[in-house]
Amino acid sequence: MYSYMSYDIILIGTISIIAYLFSYALYSTNTISRKLHQRVWNIIILISFLLTFGMAYLQTALTEFALNIPIVPDLIYWHGEVGILFFFVLLFHLQINWGSLKKLVYSINE
Repeated sequence: MYSYMSYDIILIGTISIIAYLFSYALYSTNTISRKLHQRVWNIIILISFLLTFGMAYLQTALTEFALNIPIVPDLIYWHGEVGILFFFVLLFHLQINWGSLKKLVYSINE
């Protein structure tokens, strides 16, 4: 039904890792505050989530109503690409908030 789609995992991963390391270096050298560093990555994770969710919702609606329009393969491709970005940003988000996450998990076990 669809032609083979190749996703750019290495390219997206490399660019996002470099961007994160750059912002982390700015934070480490006190060029930007920790709060700004967190806020930037929280905004990026929010945008990538909303894009991924929106595209998935649109794909579901198109499938549900049996609408076969030419944009669907492109939508599937970009949904995958943004999903890859979302995954990497999620890892950065976990790293940024690791202390809070650890406290939450340990408080549940007590």
